Amino acid sequence: MFGSRRRQETPREPYRTSPDGKPRHQKIVIFDEKARRDEWFGILENCRGHILRELPLVHGMVVLVDEDESGDVESLASKRAGVVRVDDDLDIEMVYELGSLAWGPRTREDIPWGVARIHLEGVDKSGRGVKVAVLDTGVDQTHPDLAGNIKANHTLLSGAISARDDNGHGTHVIGTIAALHNGIGITGVAPKASVYAVKVLDSKGSGKLSTLIEGIGWCLDKGIKVVNMSLSSSKENQTFRDGIQNARRAGMSMVCAAGNEGPTANSVGYPAKYVETIAVTATNKDDGIADFSSRGREVALCAPGVDILSTWPGRKYRRSSGTSMASPHVAGAVALLLEADSSLSPSDIKSILQSSADRLDGASSDEQGAGIINVSAALARVSKKRVLGP
Repeated sequence: MFGSRRRQETPREPYRTSPDGKPRHQKIVIFDEKARRDEWFGILENCRGHILRELPLVHGMVVLVDEDESGDVESLASKRAGVVRVDDDLDIEMVYELGSLAWGPRTREDIPWGVARIHLEGVDKSGRGVKVAVLDTGVDQTHPDLAGNIKANHTLLSGAISARDDNGHGTHVIGTIAALHNGIGITGVAPKASVYAVKVLDSKGSGKLSTLIEGIGWCLDKGIKVVNMSLSSSKENQTFRDGIQNARRAGMSMVCAAGNEGPTANSVGYPAKYVETIAVTATNKDDGIADFSSRGREVALCAPGVDILSTWPGRKYRRSSGTSMASPHVAGAVALLLEADSSLSPSDIKSILQSSADRLDGASSDEQGAGIINVSAALARVSKKRVLGP
C-alpha cells in the first residue's frame, strides 16, 4: 500500500528505500481531469510505494517505487479508470556557468557591462511592484546588494531543511535581475523588483522535473507573472510539456537559458526548447555569440552572458559566463515591461522583445534569435501600444 501523502522533512528519508531494501525512483502519475483531486489517493490505494507530493498544475502525483513496485503503477494507465499515463520524473540540471573566483565586498557600485549593453539609458522603470521568481539553487538573502528585494526564499527540495543557496548559481542569477541601486556592488536590470527565490536545485545544481513543476505552480499561486529558469534537461515528456503549456495559459512569462551545448547545432535544452518560453543565448563584449551557447530554431533572443559580474553568497561578487547569465538580463527586462503595462500577456511580451531587438551582424537566427534585447526600444513599443490601444 502507498504510504502517507505528506512530505517528510527528514534528512534520511527512509521511504526512499522499499521494505525489501531496494532503492526507489520517482514516477509521475497523471490523472484524468474528471478525477477530482480528493480522489487521487484512492485511485492509488492498492499500489505499493510511497506518495511524495501532489502536482495540481498537471493534475498529477509524484510517487516513489522500486523496480517491483513500479509495475503496480505502470499498469494503472491501462487498467484503472481515471489514470491517463505514468511518466518518468526527469532529471533537471542548472545550466552550468563557467566562472572565475569570487571576491569580497565592493565599496563602490558598478553597472556590469551586460546591464549597460541592453540599452537602459533614459529608462525610468525599475521593476517596482513586479514579482519575479527565480527557480534555481536559492539565494543568499542576507547579501547587502539583494536583501531589500528578496520577498521569499522558499525550498521545494524533499528533505531540505533550509532554502539557502548552497551552490551560488541562484544568487548570481538574481543579482543580474535585481541587485539594488544602493551605492555598493552592482546594479541589476530591475533594481526595485520583488524577487521570489524558489529552490528547486540542490547544492550540486541537480533537481527533478516534478520539483520544477511544483515550483511553477507555487509561483502561479503567488500571482507571479515572470519566472527565470537557468536550468535545462536534454529530455522531455508529456508532463513536462503540459506543465509549461499550463503555466503559459495562466499568464506566466518564462525566460529560459538555451543551454551551454554549443556550438553544436540543434542543441537547445528543455524547457527553453518549448515555444511557450523565451529561449535566450549568450553574447560576449564584442557582440559575438559565445561559442558555448546552444543553437537552434527555438532561440528567441540573445543577451550578454560572458564575463558577467554579479552577486555571490557570503557578501561576495563573481564573474561568470553561460546562458544562465544571459537569461536573467531578459527576465529583468520583462519586469520593466510589466511595470510599464501590467496587462501585457506572455505573447505580447515575447513579441515586443523580439520586434525591438537589435540584429547582430554575422550571427544566424539559430544563434541569436531575433537579436540582442534593447530595453529602451521595447519600452517605447509598450508606450506606443498604450497610446494606440488594442
